[in-house]
Amino acid sequence: MKYATKRYVLERDYPFSKEKIWALLADNNRLNLYIGLFPVKFSNVKKEGEGVFYREAFAKVGGLVPLRWQEFPFQWEENKRYEVERRYLSGPIKHFVGGIELLDGAPNSTEVTRVRLTAEFVPQNILGLAAIPLTGYKSMLNTFAYIEEFIAGKSGDLFDPPQKKEKHTVDFAELDRLTTVLRNWPVTPQSVDLLHAYIVTKSDHDAAHMEPVRIAEAWGMETDEVLRLFLYAAKSGVLNLSWNMICPNCRVSKSEQNSLSGLTSQFHCDLCGINYDASFDQFVELNFSVHSSIRKAYAEVYCVGGPMITPHVKLQKVIAKGATVRLPVPGEENLRLRVLQANDMAAVERNAEATGLPLIYTDAGWSEPFIAGASEITVQNASSHDILVALEQSDWSKNTVTAAQVTAMQEFRDLFSSEMLSPDQQIGIDHVTILFTDLQGSTSLYETVGDANAYGQVNKHFDYLTKSIGKNRGSVVKTIGDAVMAVFHLPEDGLRAALDIQQNLVEFNKGKEEPIILKVGLYSGPAIAVTSNDRLDYFGRTVNMAARIQGQGTGGDIIISRNYLDQPKLRAIVERDGSRVETFPAKLKGIEEQVELVRVCVGANEVEAIIEEPVSSMN
Repeated sequence: MKYATKRYVLERDYPFSKEKIWALLADNNRLNLYIGLFPVKFSNVKKEGEGVFYREAFAKVGGLVPLRWQEFPFQWEENKRYEVERRYLSGPIKHFVGGIELLDGAPNSTEVTRVRLTAEFVPQNILGLAAIPLTGYKSMLNTFAYIEEFIAGKSGDLFDPPQKKEKHTVDFAELDRLTTVLRNWPVTPQSVDLLHAYIVTKSDHDAAHMEPVRIAEAWGMETDEVLRLFLYAAKSGVLNLSWNMICPNCRVSKSEQNSLSGLTSQFHCDLCGINYDASFDQFVELNFSVHSSIRKAYAEVYCVGGPMITPHVKLQKVIAKGATVRLPVPGEENLRLRVLQANDMAAVERNAEATGLPLIYTDAGWSEPFIAGASEITVQNASSHDILVALEQSDWSKNTVTAAQVTAMQEFRDLFSSEMLSPDQQIGIDHVTILFTDLQGSTSLYETVGDANAYGQVNKHFDYLTKSIGKNRGSVVKTIGDAVMAVFHLPEDGLRAALDIQQNLVEFNKGKEEPIILKVGLYSGPAIAVTSNDRLDYFGRTVNMAARIQGQGTGGDIIISRNYLDQPKLRAIVERDGSRVETFPAKLKGIEEQVELVRVCVGANEVEAIIEEPVSSMN
């Protein structure tokens, strides 16, 4: 028997902007949990014929009635609408299409939004006919209840959306014991209290997937402060840490490892259909979760394709074979068009003059590497199959904590010295900053003050360097004789550390029989992360260049490359500091071409006085 389609359209107005309503409703994992849907297991991507790909999904309604369906990709336009289609393979429903649309709720107002919910159900049998108003229609009403409970909360904080009362159990005795241990580390009591409350009150999803950047914003704290708190909490046993491999295009986690040693240099994304080389810069992300001894929390999956899972995607749309569509171009970010699965990309050039011609997609890829369009572009699918295109930010998100960032922190190296790659793995870093220091005249120091005194002074100088480097978000990788090698995630942090080291050296040298004079060199570029001598280490041309550049120092100065100083942010740091800058050419050992270097002279008069003092005392 064939059953008629049941259609529902519900609308209500709410006193919030489209952006805020979108952020609330496009987070489908949280929404589906609240409205009473059920956890789902999804297969890898599958494809049949000329249509777009899908995933097979399996769930049990009420833990009893099994459902299996093909879930096709969500289609959306950020802050305006989304829609999803499901074709059922078992259960009482045959077909479903539903979504939301955000409209103007009042003339000339951006703070009133009309929320339109739509749903079409095709029953498979009499049970489905009866179930639709009891489950499908009820879920639509619960969606409105979700918004209304958010409004009733009056905080308007998207970090704290409505959540159903969960029956999770917290071992308060263990939580209190371990937070007492945490308070002994260099963290503020207020931050520990915030973490304690978070663990007790937040949903399983939030407790199992704790995002330092987002939590820092909610707590009104700096991201680095929250990240340090979480590292100390993991060392204390309050939290667990793990590592996720993130696809560089869809930017979704593909695998999770409890240790760096579990990472591999390559991984596969079934959604993009491509193998990728792992990169510490972008593709390896650090995650935190509550420790199971305190609370058992699992991030149940309700959705794998919703808009907030890939927030960098501004628009996602299926373009049928032979169709031509117009796509709006939102915002001011750098955008690109990408065909999912094929992974073919074309840039969207805002500043170029629009030609009015469509960008054509064929089985060989895009007709052009870019298309011009400030507000709208035209795309034609001339390929032999339907395609799913994403209009997305081309710049990488700043909201993740990458392996490159955290492994450059002194706290991480101090607390988790056992965290290292497996011996046979090496992972690339697209951009890292390496700093080398070395003592000038260390032989003279041992001759002048004796071995014991010199050894003690050198060790104190190591402590001094470690403090300056750690204060500027870097970490000491190793010492080589009297030299130190350090790593920084950002070049500006390395430069600030170098300036701190040279500027405060006069104070460090006070009262010492033989003052220490340091040579400092910096270089930024790609490197390879490996495990060497049971620690995380770095190798490659960038490391070699930093070491060679440091050797060009005369003492009391900082040597950097000309390209380093050409970066506006770094030039501004030097200009604010007021240091004298000299450019000079140099021929470095093992480097064929001559390089342009810059000598940053910090407190030149004080350095000269330090250098001259030993000479006069020896006479």
